Amino acid sequence: MLAGFGRAEITPPLGLELCGYGYYLGRRAESVLDPLYVRSLCLSWEKTTVFLVCCDLLGLSRTVVDRVKQGLAEAGWAPEHLMIVSIHTHCGPTVKYHEGCGYTDPDYGNALPGHILEACLRSAENRMEVTAIGQTSGMLPEGLIYNRSSEDGDLDRQVRGIVLRRGSAKPVLLVSCGCHPVTLGVVPQVSADYPGQVCRLMEEKGFETMFLNGLCGDVDPVRTPGLNGIQRRDRLAEAVADQALLCMQDAPVKADFGRLPFKLQLMPVTRSAISESADAAVARAGGEHKPAARVARIWEKEMLERFDTLVFEEPISVPFLILGGRLILALPFEGFGRIGGIVRSWLHMPDVMVLGCGEEILGYLPTRDDIEQGNYAALESTYLYKRLPVLPGEAERLGEALAEMLEDMPGTGGENLQS
Repeated sequence: MLAGFGRAEITPPLGLELCGYGYYLGRRAESVLDPLYVRSLCLSWEKTTVFLVCCDLLGLSRTVVDRVKQGLAEAGWAPEHLMIVSIHTHCGPTVKYHEGCGYTDPDYGNALPGHILEACLRSAENRMEVTAIGQTSGMLPEGLIYNRSSEDGDLDRQVRGIVLRRGSAKPVLLVSCGCHPVTLGVVPQVSADYPGQVCRLMEEKGFETMFLNGLCGDVDPVRTPGLNGIQRRDRLAEAVADQALLCMQDAPVKADFGRLPFKLQLMPVTRSAISESADAAVARAGGEHKPAARVARIWEKEMLERFDTLVFEEPISVPFLILGGRLILALPFEGFGRIGGIVRSWLHMPDVMVLGCGEEILGYLPTRDDIEQGNYAALESTYLYKRLPVLPGEAERLGEALAEMLEDMPGTGGENLQS
């Protein structure tokens, strides 16, 4: 097996609007707290080459992903062998349309695929033989993260890592846990939040590092009284870094890659149901003059204009990478933690890395109870993405379907999984 690591800077110019934290804030970058990067790990074994890529962004658009795949194909690589995710920072520019939560900048969006491809090609150029793979596992202390959707909801505090050693070259560390990168709060500064700080801390220890955010749709950092944003960021990052290399175990130097198909069921709607939903959102917001009401009305207008072409079933493709016997899945959602729990429980594998914000981000994927309660992730968040809500139970069904396919599908690498 060969492995190479590369990165390229994707820090936006000052003045660009930053995404997240609320509607129509007009929050623009006045300074750079820390630069944003795209990081790429290129893995080759037998006749297969795979790129695992992570961007210090909220999420990507279909256009950007397709252009990266086109660039890989033109360079002679298989475009379908790309697993690309984002850390979901709320202190970076918007790449995909989110009504009211930061407008896209055409120049930045047009340049981004080239930077991502640059990191990919760098990682391919410096591939070296993998001499050993280690798996690590630690646990965040209590009181650092919490389930913001439900007080007694799922909360995965595990920090999972994979270390690839390459002779005299710096080892590559993949480290993952699941938490919204919102430690800094609403600041006019560019930052990769705590994931970027995790990478810096581990780079100081001699590792080429990629942070892979887990399913963070219902998980936030605890806002400890007396700490400012930078202190909150550093506290969480240091806790992740402290756990990143614990319980190191030798793993087989082998890998496998594939994609799993799934058809996501969306909520069937009528014209009247669309308008009733928007009316209810306006009432909850407190009137037509409120920012959330404006977002709902824009969603209503678009859904009615597109009504005759709306579809209620959406095919998605979930890439998986088995590296040293450890499974990595990348979902195109701000998924809820229970999805990962279902996969791990089904496969009896507590160390599966289930990542969020893969490829084109499609919004939240909330659990049944969250949808039934009508919480933000279940309904209101779909307005800013101009999407239909998912049917209750789709998150749970996706977790079960992915685990079942991995367990039962012959020849896809299931035999390479380590319990």
